[in-house]
Formats: sequence, C-alpha cells, structure tokens
Amino acid sequence: MEASIIQFQKEFFSKPPAKRVFIIHGDEPYLIKTFLNKVKEKYGNNYTVLWGDELTEEFYSNLSESSIFGSTKERVIVIFNFEDFLKKLGRKKKSKEFVVKTLKGVKSNYVFIVFDRKLQKQELSTEPFKSITAFGGVVTANKLSKHKIKQLVLKKFKESGINVEEKAVDYLLELSEYNLMELKLEVEKLIDYALETKELSLDEVRRLSFFLSGNANVFEFLDAFLKGESEKALILLERLYMWGVHPLQIQKLLSSYAIKLFTLKRLIESGEDEKKAMDKLGIKNNFLRLKFSEYLKANELSDLKRMLSSLRRLDMFQKLYFQPPEDTFKAFVEGFLLRSKKAEGSHQ
Repeated sequence: MEASIIQFQKEFFSKPPAKRVFIIHGDEPYLIKTFLNKVKEKYGNNYTVLWGDELTEEFYSNLSESSIFGSTKERVIVIFNFEDFLKKLGRKKKSKEFVVKTLKGVKSNYVFIVFDRKLQKQELSTEPFKSITAFGGVVTANKLSKHKIKQLVLKKFKESGINVEEKAVDYLLELSEYNLMELKLEVEKLIDYALETKELSLDEVRRLSFFLSGNANVFEFLDAFLKGESEKALILLERLYMWGVHPLQIQKLLSSYAIKLFTLKRLIESGEDEKKAMDKLGIKNNFLRLKFSEYLKANELSDLKRMLSSLRRLDMFQKLYFQPPEDTFKAFVEGFLLRSKKAEGSHQ
C-alpha cells in the first residue's frame, strides 16, 4: 500500500509510523526535497545522508544500530543512488538477501531510500524492493493538480500578508508551467518585494518574474539581448550570475549566435533565400528558425558587425589583461544595449 508524500509528511511529524524503512519515489522532486528538509530540521545532527555510488559493503555497518546509530537518540539515514549500490553487488542473490536482512534489522531509527524518479510496479515487484516493501513502506510524490498548486501559491501569499491579484497568480502559474521548484523561488522573491506595500498587481508580477530553468536560462538572456530588450536582458543577466552561470559560458554562446547572424545577414543581403541561408548554417530547427528571423529583423548588418568587433575586443582584454569576465561582460552588455537604444532613438 503506497502513501502520498503529503499525507505521509503530516503523519510522520504528528504520529511517527511504526515501520522503519521507506522507499520514497515519484515525479515531483520538490515535494520529496521539502519533506527531507523538514526531517533534517527536526533531527539535526542525527540526520545522515549516504550515497549508493560511494557505498561498499560498509553499507551494513553504516546501517548497524550499534555503529553509526550508536547513540540513544533516534536517527534518520537517507540513501540516494541506491540502484548504484545494487549494481556493485551484481547478481549475487545472497548479497541482496543480506541487504534485505540488514534493513529489516533497523528497529529504532528511520531509513529513507530515495529515488529521483517514479518507480514502476514491475520494479517494485523485483528484489530487493519486493522484500523491502513487505516490512517497510512506499511513499509516492505524484504531480499535484493545477488547482492544488494554485491553492498552495495563494496560501503562501496569504500567510505572508500579501494581497495579490488572482490574474497575477494565474500568470505566474502559466509562466512557470506549474513547476513547484521555480514557483517557490519566484513567490519568495515577490513576497520580499511586496513586504512594505502588501500588494501585488499583475503588472508588477509581469515585470519581476522571469523563469529560468536548465539550459534555457542562457537562451532567455540571448533572446532578450538580441531583440534589444534592455531591461529584461540586464535582469536576466543578474539572475544568471546569481544562479552561478559563468559569464564566459554566456559570452561564448552569444559569440556563436552573433557569427551566425552576421553571416546569415550577409548571405540574405547578397540575394540568398533566407531558408536556404539557414540550411547552409545548420539552422534547421523550426523554433530556432523563427527566433533567428526575429533577430535578423531586430539587428542591422552594422549592428552585428559592431557586436562581433566588441566581443573580440572583450575576449582579448579578458585574456591579455586578466580583466574579470563578470564585470567586463556585464559592462559590454550594458554599453551595447545603451548604444543600440540611442541609435534607435536618433532614427525615429
């Protein structure tokens, strides 16, 4: 019998379960992370993490209640990458049986075997999972409904005393595609922003919220920069820095785009068909074609030539004079966008 992680969390902190070993899995990592963070807060130094890819047969002594669990205080041990540990054991039936025996022997502490994905029923019916579920429990972190996620966001704002327009919340949800991890970061930021006024409008949320995830982080910045959206590009750059994205990584991608755009512009201005020109440069993805068409309209050949020249000069200063890339790249972005804005104003 599987339990939802939300229900399990309520019960774990109000009436601790009799079972001691649990498999935690699911396709909503935010819920798993939140639960484990709360467990860590409660247990403090009695909370231990083990990684399956680093474990050897010392696994058994780590779980022994007379070693790592030698104190009289109740402890929690969390095991990540458990499958990697099982791979080390190979197909030895006795080794897996010993793993099961060791886990079954845990009587006064809690063991959470955590997976960053949802296990299939077939997987749970194979050893050693089948035996573990026989004496332990299974906790599942399923995706929440859109309605439930909206209620959680509204509740968070309400608890913080922030009056937010419902349209603003709907916009936030759509923008984040209901990603709980990103919503948490954005909601916390918006709450900090509205601490004094206690009000949040749709316009404010639109202005302040830029969702960044995975490789799309850098591409959102490139999109804003190449369209000349100064304010958005600078805010995105600051957030990329804050999230630890190295400026040279962004600079390298921008240079690559600038070279392709410059070449593309020259080919088209010399009479080449836009589609054929893109094919020559390997731009074949439909979404990317659409984006490059937008960038071509937003930039003159002279703009792209100046951009490439500035990027080459920037690279030289960084390598020869050891100028910090964080500062020099930001200065380049600010300067280029400012000059472009002035040039655009003078033509109007």
